[in-house]
Amino acid sequence: MIYPVPQKNNLCGASVSISSVKICGEFRPLAEKILTEYGICCDGDFPVEIKVCDSRKTTYIEELARLSNEKYFITADENSVTIEASCRKGVFRAVHTLAKLIKKDELRTGTLEDYPMFTRRGYIEGFYGPTWKQEKRLSVMKLMAANGMNCFYYAPKDDEYHRAKWRDVYPEKELSELKILFDTAAENELEVCWCLGPGLTYRYTGESDFDALIAKYMNVYSIGVRNFGLLLDDIPSDFQYDEDSAAYDSIVDAHIALINRVFDALRAIDSSITLTVCPTQYFGECDDYYISKFGKGLPQEIKIFWTGREICSTFLTCREADDFTAATGHKPLYWDNYPVNDAEMFHEMHLGPVKGRDKELFRHSEGLISNVMEYAECSKIPLMTIADYLWNPAAYDCDKSLENAQSEILGENAEIFKYIADHLCVSCVSRYGSALMSEILSHLSFLMATGETEKAVAEFREYNAKMRECLSVVSDTSVELFAEISKWVRKFSMCCDVLDAILAVWENNTPDNKANLAVMIDRYNQDAVVLAGFCLRETAEKTLEM
Repeated sequence: MIYPVPQKNNLCGASVSISSVKICGEFRPLAEKILTEYGICCDGDFPVEIKVCDSRKTTYIEELARLSNEKYFITADENSVTIEASCRKGVFRAVHTLAKLIKKDELRTGTLEDYPMFTRRGYIEGFYGPTWKQEKRLSVMKLMAANGMNCFYYAPKDDEYHRAKWRDVYPEKELSELKILFDTAAENELEVCWCLGPGLTYRYTGESDFDALIAKYMNVYSIGVRNFGLLLDDIPSDFQYDEDSAAYDSIVDAHIALINRVFDALRAIDSSITLTVCPTQYFGECDDYYISKFGKGLPQEIKIFWTGREICSTFLTCREADDFTAATGHKPLYWDNYPVNDAEMFHEMHLGPVKGRDKELFRHSEGLISNVMEYAECSKIPLMTIADYLWNPAAYDCDKSLENAQSEILGENAEIFKYIADHLCVSCVSRYGSALMSEILSHLSFLMATGETEKAVAEFREYNAKMRECLSVVSDTSVELFAEISKWVRKFSMCCDVLDAILAVWENNTPDNKANLAVMIDRYNQDAVVLAGFCLRETAEKTLEM
């Protein structure tokens, strides 16, 4: 199976074996570049023709009753493949799908029709903590584009030019890096939205502050960016300057006036500019005074971020989206705080798949933008599952999507990595972790309770050996993802020590073995890093009582 799962895959005839291809038609250089990146040779003789036609067939999605420039068709027979799309974006999506079909040996005769369900599908670098390095941004960007995302929001809280130094234009070096980011995004059919967060020090009655704000947007406009964000999240909920308090009845009035003035100024410069805003109240009851008035005071063209009922919402539902629309006059653009693990969550590692997002949410929202972790390599795994959900939520299977993501990111280490990944999924979307360990320890405890001690000990040894093998693999910090989870690997090592100590008591119930287990579990419990769930401590405590 390929991911994201195509909408209508009727490639169900005879297998089509391809070792190399010959591209003809429009966007040939693009197709050759993508296929080459997948290791597919483009100097062969198997013909792949690309046809670009702006027609109802290639632009209109019947069940959504809307147009899309990302729709495409792949038709294969035993001797050729034809790609049909309306523009470069559709061709980009189609060639990535074709490459995956070839690499997975899943290309068969027939026709595949595909398109996304969510209009806006992306991620935001909006966390607190060390910002991603440029090479990481580019790596994640290319991977997400290859998996169907279409937008990236730049808003790292610790980029000093985003918040602390919002009045200062970017120096030449930093601006040139943003230009590389923007150009790479354009090559990969990703829309960049550059965001500014001035609210900590902005004076709503200050003309010089407004001028500085527009100058900063124009600084980034100069490198080609046309999509901007104005973020008023995580700032004081009341005025900081007496002049502002005297000029406005409430903070929401000041925010409405500022956003409308910024939008008018930007549109006067370039009518193609878009604006996304984040209100100060960005979660909770959507009919509260602030957010209701905020939404009703802004034009329809402006998109409004919303995280749902909670800052980190366990569920995002169609009903709540409709309530937001009724209260504000805008469909919500979800800022989904998953897999982010900053602030109070810094001891957690969120490597599980996205869950709890309604399969029909695409009909009730502007889209969904996922907030990532400071750990770029780790973020790739949950982001791939999010990309799958956003493209085809009806076909989204969180377990299969996670398995695919782990395989793509970890390669030959994916299978053994599951022994630590089992413990790295507790988050707002999944309150329960260590499912594999819980199942195994429960089974082993049952064997012990029913007198099958030798079998229990033998199976325990096998499990502990796998855990130790996993520990050996993930201790290799030359692998970037493993380096990112080093503090969780340290706790995982303690977990392995506890398991060995439990096994030692099961094999030989002596005071010394029990004393050692007590030391191991105490050492494990003192480390605040979140890892194995209750099942480990429960088994250790019951073993001490034996």
